Amino acid sequence: MKHLEMSSDISHLEINTARVPTGVRGLDELLEGGLPRASMIILAGSPGSGKTIASAQFLHYGATRFNENGVYVSFSERKDTFERSMKKFGMDFCSLEKEGRFKFLDFATTTETGVSATLKALLSEVFAMKAKRLVLDSFTAMATAFEKRIEARIVLHAFEKLMRQAACTTILIVEVPTGNAGLGLGFEEFVADGLILFETIEDEFGIKKRAIIRKMRETDHDSNFAQIVISDQGVSLTSYVR
Repeated sequence: MKHLEMSSDISHLEINTARVPTGVRGLDELLEGGLPRASMIILAGSPGSGKTIASAQFLHYGATRFNENGVYVSFSERKDTFERSMKKFGMDFCSLEKEGRFKFLDFATTTETGVSATLKALLSEVFAMKAKRLVLDSFTAMATAFEKRIEARIVLHAFEKLMRQAACTTILIVEVPTGNAGLGLGFEEFVADGLILFETIEDEFGIKKRAIIRKMRETDHDSNFAQIVISDQGVSLTSYVR
């Protein structure tokens, strides 16, 4: 496995059709240049770990650097709150939406009876925009609309196949309560192509944020912890100091 070697500049990375650069400084170096194209990746994390900011960077970077349209699906956060929060990190999603390169879908009120309609609307938007990047925030919230866990798993399998056919790289955000070792409904990591974990931990010096790549198909990825740094430029990863 590769050793953790961070750089302050990601512009030197060699971009190829098999990889999707995330725009998160330090992460792509650990992933052979980015996420596998058309893959479905779980970004799991505890509150405040930076997962929403990192997923927004993924969409913004794709739209501004590679002209790849992106869709952000929210089951919890309002559009105005998202746009206002991300602008603090230098990401202007309002302009991208006016240019037709970004779409925010608000499904905060989705219920079990409305899951099918929600997914149809989502798929319609992805195909209409020819989106190549998608963030679903969060699968944890969406899954609560299903009465049985098996139904959520079947839907996730079908959704993964459709996104692969569309060559759309997808990030599923999964919420992990602080201190909880379990992940979502227990099956997501088996369906997804990759799993990146963002977490907050406490020690005698306070709270630390760290990330680790638990799984990434077709990738010789780093398996060490990296420190998560959140600044006015967003999320970045650096060598982890124990």
